[in-house]
Amino acid sequence: MEDMLSIARRYLAARKTTAGHEANILRVAGRCRQITAERVNLYLRTRLDSMSSGTVRHERSMILGIWRWAYDESIVDTAPRGIMRVKAVRKPTRAWTTTQCRLLVESTHSRKGRLRSGVRLSLFLRAWILLGYEAGARRGDLFSLRAEHLDGDSLRWTQSKTGDPVAKVLSPACVEAVKTMLMLSRDGTILGWACGKRQSMRLMREHILACGLDGTSKWLRRSGATHCEMAQPGAGRLHLGHRSPALFDQAYADWTQLRTKTPKTPSLVD
Repeated sequence: MEDMLSIARRYLAARKTTAGHEANILRVAGRCRQITAERVNLYLRTRLDSMSSGTVRHERSMILGIWRWAYDESIVDTAPRGIMRVKAVRKPTRAWTTTQCRLLVESTHSRKGRLRSGVRLSLFLRAWILLGYEAGARRGDLFSLRAEHLDGDSLRWTQSKTGDPVAKVLSPACVEAVKTMLMLSRDGTILGWACGKRQSMRLMREHILACGLDGTSKWLRRSGATHCEMAQPGAGRLHLGHRSPALFDQAYADWTQLRTKTPKTPSLVD
């Protein structure tokens, strides 16, 4: 039987997807190795020992997608059957407050030094935080944004994950930081030119810790969405560009901040 990695390459050749999603599929296929119920179930159980249930559910979907395609194309003889289900265990979503987000921005002024690209670390972090918070874009899209996506204080782009267009209006401070980065840019990108993924994640992590906060750069997206929802019900989903109204409620809303929507019992004591 053909191994799963080679089947996954054929599966990807038959469709258009993002580079990040393609790399994830190839990694999962390479780890699982074989398309059999026994092997897939063993892989999923092993992954649950070290990874979150959400991650393993996502990998399960990738494997079943490859398997169904391979069966329809007569590459394998058996349809996907007998694969264990993975129950998602979701932790309550946390996001930064507006005060904490302002601290992240203001604290960039104290960050000294320059990156290998020559840009000041303080400018790079400030632009990333403001743009990540206000645009609400996924990291891949965020670091791919270019000069042509900016029109005055408007930002327009197409989400790579869904293919849907998104438009945002940026604050003057964000526009200023973006334009400053673009004046220095070597390839027309706003953020992508300045730093590689691994180094940028390390620098952001250090900055967040220096501010005395928990979380990662992913919290910029959920914080912006939560704060939009606080200002206008229904705006959180629109900020994220989600098609499903329920996804924001389930995975991106910090309900401790959305107190007007969080159920609250009447007080029993006057």
